Amino acid sequence: SVSREKPELTASTERVNKRMSMVVSGLTPEEFMLVYKFARKHHITLTNLITEETTHVVMKTDAEFVCERTLKYFLGIAGGKWVVSYFWVTQSIKERKMLNEHDFEVRGDVVNGRNHQGPKRARESQDRKIFRGLEICCYGPFTNMPTDQLEWMVQLCGASVVKELSSFTLGTGVHPIVVVQPDAWTEDNGFHAIGQMCEAPVVTREWVLDSVALYQCQELDTYLIPQIPHSHY
Repeated sequence: SVSREKPELTASTERVNKRMSMVVSGLTPEEFMLVYKFARKHHITLTNLITEETTHVVMKTDAEFVCERTLKYFLGIAGGKWVVSYFWVTQSIKERKMLNEHDFEVRGDVVNGRNHQGPKRARESQDRKIFRGLEICCYGPFTNMPTDQLEWMVQLCGASVVKELSSFTLGTGVHPIVVVQPDAWTEDNGFHAIGQMCEAPVVTREWVLDSVALYQCQELDTYLIPQIPHSHY
């Protein structure tokens, strides 16, 4: 059936059609309770874990909408979701109506810069994902972030995930990359020998995290981990 709605109505009805689902990051219990009340009032689902269905990530920020980098921050950006300041909730409560997210979008973070606009760039670039054409293997131990979440993050950004170093697709215009977190390795320097097992460049996890936060694929150079050359006997 053809919609008879006037065009100017579509902006306000869009929100109703797409069920809102929210997670929070970095909030105190008191702040969380405010979000909980806000969510209940506006019939927004509030969950602990970020999922495909999540539409909004509410971040603790300073007055300039700058936040700490958390797993939910990265996954929110990678998924092209609204990553907004907690001030969106407090101001909406103050003005007794749900305010426009555009005015509260997180602008930057304490690591990658205060105004890089990564969340906005990601939201507006979901047809141009930053890791498309890449095959990524998240190899070895990782701390503060489960491997499956890191893999989901790079998939959301358009990469294919490879579970084993031996599983890379060779020579088909696909670019293989191995991602490791050196300070999580207990046995010394094992990550310098990955080059013996595959031909892919080996980079630190920071390459993924910086690329996602900025939503711009970073050059590999500064993240490369030197590999022990192949021995020729």
